[in-house]
Amino acid sequence: MTISKFSLLGIVRWIFLTDPAILTLAIGIGLFVAFTIGANDETMTPAVGAGLLGLSAAVIIGGVCNLIGVFFLGENVAKTVGNNFTYPAYPLTLPMVFIILISMAAWLLIVSMKGIPISTTQSIVGSVLGIAILEYGIDAIRYDTVLIVVLSWVVSPILGLLGGYLFYRLILLIQRSLKRTGYDDYQRQEKYAAYALALFLLFTVFSRSGNDVAKAIGPLMALPEIAKDPFFALLAGGVGMCLGVIILGRRVVKKLAKDIVALSPTSALAASVSVSIIMFVGTLMAMPLSGSHILVAAFIGVGFVNQEKVDMDSLKEIGWSWIITTPASAVFSGTLLLITKLF
Repeated sequence: MTISKFSLLGIVRWIFLTDPAILTLAIGIGLFVAFTIGANDETMTPAVGAGLLGLSAAVIIGGVCNLIGVFFLGENVAKTVGNNFTYPAYPLTLPMVFIILISMAAWLLIVSMKGIPISTTQSIVGSVLGIAILEYGIDAIRYDTVLIVVLSWVVSPILGLLGGYLFYRLILLIQRSLKRTGYDDYQRQEKYAAYALALFLLFTVFSRSGNDVAKAIGPLMALPEIAKDPFFALLAGGVGMCLGVIILGRRVVKKLAKDIVALSPTSALAASVSVSIIMFVGTLMAMPLSGSHILVAAFIGVGFVNQEKVDMDSLKEIGWSWIITTPASAVFSGTLLLITKLF
């Protein structure tokens, strides 16, 4: 089944496909999607949870670093997202890209308003699968690529949990070797940990922004005009993420900083080291990862070391959001496609 030339999508394609104005509109939608992704960005949570930064300062710094990281690391992951989920014989057309971006934005905006961190990777995979299967059938899907990404949703949180646990153990071992004798020594070590935390958070934001912007502009990379020169698409993605973090990101940061597990500068540093390494390696490998998965898992690993109680209610809420994100995004995109075919 293909899109009929008499459908709304067919009309849009016939009128606008060669019009530069429609590419500008596509980039504008990518900017909005990037805004919703930024609104769900919880990277600066350790700084707030550990008391290193206030909420406003954290989201402003995070937003600016997002904008910088997009240009250095964003293009390769965006190409993976844009070209590797369907076979070349079943291309994502411009109208289909619109629907994918809109369905992603709708779902991300809904959950961000509730302060729940979700995986943008899951959202984009669901949106692409929903529209591609409905439009072309199951033969259009590159299941090998999808499987690799799905496995990353399992492997990366496990690595995040182990990293948080092991790095926290290592940091505590180093601190004890310094023969801490009193409260002043403890405070001094926590201060040094806070300084190190600030550096690792900047590195994490830098790496993660390059990974996350791919979910906003990745579908646009399926369009030859944008794939040839992605500068303006990257710029739109960076600006959108920056504004999203600053304007709405505080909701998610505040929830994770207070609800999952109590953090000190030392424990927050351990979680941040784990997240930063995993995200940087994954981004260099052009692999779209879920920073939300990794960060929450790292928090849990840190909590295991101190034998602190993990807030299971908040964890279950986040867990359910992860489970339903892919099918919900698929339903969003598929429903939008069906609606356009009715008119």
